[in-house]
Amino acid sequence: MMGFTLLGVVLIFLSVGLNIQTAESCRCIPRHPQDQFCTSETVILADVTGKSGPVKGQHNVFRYEIKNIKVLRGSNNAMHIKYVNTNPQSPCRITLHKGRYVLSGHQVKYGIDVILCDLVHRWDDLSLTEQENFKQTYKMGCNCTISTCSGSPCCPQYDHECMWDTHSPHFLEYACLADSDGICYWYWPASRVDDDAMCTA
Repeated sequence: MMGFTLLGVVLIFLSVGLNIQTAESCRCIPRHPQDQFCTSETVILADVTGKSGPVKGQHNVFRYEIKNIKVLRGSNNAMHIKYVNTNPQSPCRITLHKGRYVLSGHQVKYGIDVILCDLVHRWDDLSLTEQENFKQTYKMGCNCTISTCSGSPCCPQYDHECMWDTHSPHFLEYACLADSDGICYWYWPASRVDDDAMCTA
């Protein structure tokens, strides 16, 4: 009986340890910023001015105050957003500091719920090309599909598809746009990326 009890205690500790290990990790599927932008309900550019702390009566909501909202994607109602909400108990919670951010998430009354798997980019950390993509270019390619691959060859299977090599940092500055024939291609400022070279093993 004692041996059974001891075994039970050990199993409980192992189970708790496994749950803690799982809870401490946040896993997000790698996605190109344009794909995140085009599939998000709301994308805003805003200044984080400070923390407002936990929401009274909602222990799973922590708020950051924001102002100077520019709606990059979504309805005009996003102009009335005052807070960025995150769950302080979630492994996918976000941490913001004072400054300007590109943020995406689910819009609620006077707020936007954001997790680590959403767009959470400090504006000053983005290149000028990436900033222009968020402000203007990405929205022109939302009819295209961005699929992932890892290494060459990296060839699209359909006309409306751009392939993103997740091992190449350069792709983060590219935007996927459609030409006059409806064929999607990678675009980098003032030039079209050579897709044929990408398909060469």
